[in-house]
Amino acid sequence: MESTGTAQMELEKTKALLQKSEEALKDATFKLDAATSRLETLANIDALTEVLNRIGLERALQSEFNRAQRQGWNLVAVMLDCDDFDRINASLGHAVGDVVLKEIAGRLRETVRPTDHIARIGGDEFLLLLPDTRLAEGMLVAEKIRLSVAESPLRLASETIRVTASLGVLALPYEFCSIEEVLSLARLAVRESKLLGKNRVSSGEKHKNSVESADKEALSELTEKLRKGDCFRAVSMPLYRLKDESVFGHEILSRGPAGAFEMPDDLFRVSCEYNLLTIVDLRCLKTCLNGSLDSNKFADQNTRFHVNLFPSTIIDTPIDRLLTLFPPNRKPGNFCIEISEQQFIGDPAYLRDHVAALKENGILVAIDDVGFGRSSLESLIILEPDIVKIDRKYVSGIADEPAKARLLRRLVKVVNALGAELIAEGIERRDELDLLLELGIEYGQGWYWGKPS
Repeated sequence: MESTGTAQMELEKTKALLQKSEEALKDATFKLDAATSRLETLANIDALTEVLNRIGLERALQSEFNRAQRQGWNLVAVMLDCDDFDRINASLGHAVGDVVLKEIAGRLRETVRPTDHIARIGGDEFLLLLPDTRLAEGMLVAEKIRLSVAESPLRLASETIRVTASLGVLALPYEFCSIEEVLSLARLAVRESKLLGKNRVSSGEKHKNSVESADKEALSELTEKLRKGDCFRAVSMPLYRLKDESVFGHEILSRGPAGAFEMPDDLFRVSCEYNLLTIVDLRCLKTCLNGSLDSNKFADQNTRFHVNLFPSTIIDTPIDRLLTLFPPNRKPGNFCIEISEQQFIGDPAYLRDHVAALKENGILVAIDDVGFGRSSLESLIILEPDIVKIDRKYVSGIADEPAKARLLRRLVKVVNALGAELIAEGIERRDELDLLLELGIEYGQGWYWGKPS
């Protein structure tokens, strides 16, 4: 009996050792797979900008060529070359140059589709692959990119740098060509942009004159649509009381003509480029106000509607005229004008009288995107807004980043001291909502409840 018991114990020990060995093997395999995946990612990604490197671009090019041949897609390449980048490195140092390259990569990611490929070729050159894209569409996307890069200067501790870029656009043939051929042709198009004065888009097509003419025609058609003002539409995003998730209002947002310049950032960049910003902004305001009145779901007269205006539009438009766009039978507090802090230029005191006049006429005023810039407290004290909207960058991922929560807690104390209402933008998860409630924030909006419609 003792020998049987001993054998049983030895068997159990052996089983336990085998199980332990199996678990150790699984763990080692998991770590090996993770390390292999990490190494493969590092082999394809540029360490500085976190976009594709040349190896990653070659793989993406091969894959997209194959898909284009199978599905009959058009494939377009866009090359971006920073203007006078050597001057930045020489005068400010390579560390500053690296910051500029990272910022440009970020702006590229924000401008193109998730299905597009972005690669850094080396130095200050980037190449983008745009699947299922015609050449005329690629030219418009390149124009969006150019405007995005040149839109606002980069603010460093001691200096402000304005960066521009020259771009070349190339329609790739269905037969496979090497990465060297793509780069050579794209660089010819970039060279054309440089020779024409930099900060512009050129095409690498053989019949370039007709292509440039088509591009000018497309931009001319777009600007004519903006002038006429019959190409805008409105979408709505609800505003919620966080404690019970009930809707108390709606932010009415504008959309441009279908295509490359439909979204507000792109629409207003091109409007600014062609000196149409104020007229386009006012027409978007009209569209949004009409949208707030025409829809059946906004029948409740106690509902609050938020609309957006540029500071320059408020300055350029007499308040009396601006008020004529709002419904004459509106109740005080029915409408709120949001002014983005990102768009303030210098001392915000130039807006003080205009903001006061709007408030005297029953229009609420909100400072939007607070927390983005360095002048938040100054803006809040000078303009005394009714509402403060926290920038989504301070809200997104707050449940995972204690530093964001600490910053937000301080901002809540400041806004409460000023007696303003606080709205958090960019809520996407339940744990973010719960933490905002814990911080004492009563109102919010975001994709947690759905996208604008």
